[in-house]
Amino acid sequence: MKTDGQGAPEENSIDPDPYLSRARNVMRRPFTSLLAQGVKAFSYYTGWYPLWQQPDGPRPIILFYHKVQRRPVGTWGEEVLDLEAFKQHMAFLSREYEPIPLSELVAALQGKIPMPDRAVAITFDDGYRNNLRLAAPILRHYRVPATLFISTGLIGTNQWMWAYELEEIFHRYPLEAISASARHPLITRLCAQAMNSQVALVACVEYLKSVPHPKMLEVVCRIREQLPVELDEENQFLSWDEVRQLRSYGFEFGAHTESHPILIRQRLEDAERELVACCDTLERELGTRPKLFAYPNGDTSPAVTALVGRYFEAAVTTHPGVCSPSGNLLELPRVGAPRVVSDLAFQMERHLRQGGHALQAQAY
Repeated sequence: MKTDGQGAPEENSIDPDPYLSRARNVMRRPFTSLLAQGVKAFSYYTGWYPLWQQPDGPRPIILFYHKVQRRPVGTWGEEVLDLEAFKQHMAFLSREYEPIPLSELVAALQGKIPMPDRAVAITFDDGYRNNLRLAAPILRHYRVPATLFISTGLIGTNQWMWAYELEEIFHRYPLEAISASARHPLITRLCAQAMNSQVALVACVEYLKSVPHPKMLEVVCRIREQLPVELDEENQFLSWDEVRQLRSYGFEFGAHTESHPILIRQRLEDAERELVACCDTLERELGTRPKLFAYPNGDTSPAVTALVGRYFEAAVTTHPGVCSPSGNLLELPRVGAPRVVSDLAFQMERHLRQGGHALQAQAY
């Protein structure tokens, strides 16, 4: 494969097939197995879980969400819940599990306090306004605490999270226009070879997550300049006053970098600047320095994990699984909450009873 002189592959030489293949698999997920959906629904409504043993001790689970919104789930397969689905989630979790703050779950993993048998911690990433306006009242009604991991550079702005912005652009504009505006050979090939705009969207997002943060921003900015979309209510970020309001709803706060780069795509010195800037802003605005961190997109590496350990007590990924006292507190697993409550119940019990790994949810 040809490189650009700095070790990175030339854009003309990158094979589009892996990105298109993954995108098609994502789009097929909701339709692949009616039998599997039936088994999950049966398990949820009857409480029967086939060939699964009772756990031999506490197996705490961390769930992650991003938004709770009024319109249906996003087109690329990320599980964005509507109000009714989120109510069903919280009703189920408050009835069948013991929701605790993430900070308490971490303290229990450290042996400082007892761990409940069916502990679950609820987390949100990024800092969307609907966390306050839609999710928080439901959480308070069911007495479920939550942790919000904040990307500080987005709070109080009218910026998009870039992947959601692309979703809106791919909804509104033809692939030919997107390809022309990107002025990027691989984006052009992905748009030309995808069977529809949804597959093209997922493939392009997956590719852009794989490149250095500045290069991703260059491509997104070119598309944005030619094909602008107005920020909608579902994607607005909180103000700092609104972040502080969340305290009354039982929220605690963690760090999620300043500008939400995927840290493994950055130089370590740039990653450190992101961490420090985020911590400084959270301390200034909220009065305390954060002890908890969430890796953007859930991605880390040994070097990034070591860096995060200099500033935080614990950190969460998006690698699914149950937490263990013997695990690394700086690489805690999290389960992406699926949209349908029967899927959530099935996945939770599978993790709890088998320690198995479910299909990893996408994260942004």
